[in-house]
Amino acid sequence: MAGFPVPALSLEAINLSKLYDRWTSFCASIIGSVAPRAAMQYVRSRKALATYSAATKSGPNQAWLPSNKSADEIIKTDHHLIRARSRALVRDSSHVSGALRKINNNVIYKGFSPQVKYRGRDGNLRVSVNRRAENVFKRWEKAVNFREKENLTLRHLWQDGEIFVHYFYDDDLLENGEIPLNIELLECDHLDTSRTGPNGNNVIKQGIEYNPKGESVAYWLFPEHPGDATWLSWSGSRRYPAEVMDHLFVRERASQNRGVPWLTALIMEMRDFSEYQQAERIAARLAAAFGIFVTTPDPEQYSGDFSPIGGDGAQQTAEGLPDYLEPGKIQPLPPGMDIKQASNERPGSTYEPFTKNVLRGASTGVGMSYEAYSNDYTDASYASARSASLEERRGYQVQQRLMIRLFHQKAWDHLWKMNRLARVEALPENMSVVWQTPGWPWVDPDKDSKAAERDIKNGLNSRHKVCMERGTDYEEVIEDLQQEEKDGFPINDKVEAENATANSE
Repeated sequence: MAGFPVPALSLEAINLSKLYDRWTSFCASIIGSVAPRAAMQYVRSRKALATYSAATKSGPNQAWLPSNKSADEIIKTDHHLIRARSRALVRDSSHVSGALRKINNNVIYKGFSPQVKYRGRDGNLRVSVNRRAENVFKRWEKAVNFREKENLTLRHLWQDGEIFVHYFYDDDLLENGEIPLNIELLECDHLDTSRTGPNGNNVIKQGIEYNPKGESVAYWLFPEHPGDATWLSWSGSRRYPAEVMDHLFVRERASQNRGVPWLTALIMEMRDFSEYQQAERIAARLAAAFGIFVTTPDPEQYSGDFSPIGGDGAQQTAEGLPDYLEPGKIQPLPPGMDIKQASNERPGSTYEPFTKNVLRGASTGVGMSYEAYSNDYTDASYASARSASLEERRGYQVQQRLMIRLFHQKAWDHLWKMNRLARVEALPENMSVVWQTPGWPWVDPDKDSKAAERDIKNGLNSRHKVCMERGTDYEEVIEDLQQEEKDGFPINDKVEAENATANSE
């Protein structure tokens, strides 16, 4: 059909297609002599089968035969090695470790802050209750080092794919007047994957215990990290109920009950790239080791003494030539000898294009722009950088929502349940909360500010949401503006009114 590109087919593919059609026609003719309708159905089925080119087993695809095992079965076999390689990549690769730091800086930054929205029976917000609950949470998060655990949780999701959060009672916090709930992060290495089999009405699969409904009800974990424990301190795994233990991971298949490192798709590519860079460094060092060669057509004439150029009669040997030439020095050479400089062509002209191609693919795997991942802004225009920045922020926002759902909201619920038992603070147990996530500055402050102002006037947005998008607390902004007004600085419409009066006068 005119206007549509037709893919070029190899001679082997054409011959296979003709052979396939001939065999189909031959079989259809035999079937058609007895049952014509069945022959038509046979031809249709064969044509439909032929359309799945992804199932081709000939040529270079004959060795590509992946298995269709369940996600848990694949994880059971490969998770240990994938996890170790992912951690090694984070330690050794400057691009990957730098990317994780940038992701944490954008997703976590200063941390997530709760904005309580508790309403009384009359439906009105209880400002005093809300402020008090927020202050109690701020004191508690400092006591348990909650901000560090935020960063660690996100990092482990990237490099391990999963992490366990253990909530437990802490007397020390109670003595200090805080809600006695503490948090312990346990790496997935603590999971006793050898625990498999029935346990009463439940079943244990790779250290996770499920009830008859398929819900996880407990986890079998080692109290000590298996990588640190010795035969003197090692103890068997213990059962931790799901009420005090959260298993944080992202499910990508319905049959998946454990997490896979988010860096999995980058592991082999970045490993090969690191080896390629190392090979280029070694080759460049070897080439640089041979700086200058001294050649002669008659080497046998210089096995003994010779007179240097200039004829001053001083006797020298060929072995007396300097190993290093100082800048600006005139060095005489024996008659017939010549100097040739070794050419250093490593890395070659293909090094930079190949590096950019690899880093572009890796940046896609971590959801970052090439410029941000590689720190290379030489070829970036303003429009492309702005588009890439907006796309990155959408990915960061998805991770922020994920952190709220998996970590922050659960920690909030556990905190007030413990407060109800310990009766430390006279606050309601069920308080709705909105998590204030870190925002980003406007890409184009002047245009973005005017657009936000126009949306507020047209009723398409609110000041509260604009503050949340920028990562600022709306209540704090209002309080600051009120305080500034008390200090003699007019705000909002009063500024416009005063400016208009001054202009008219």
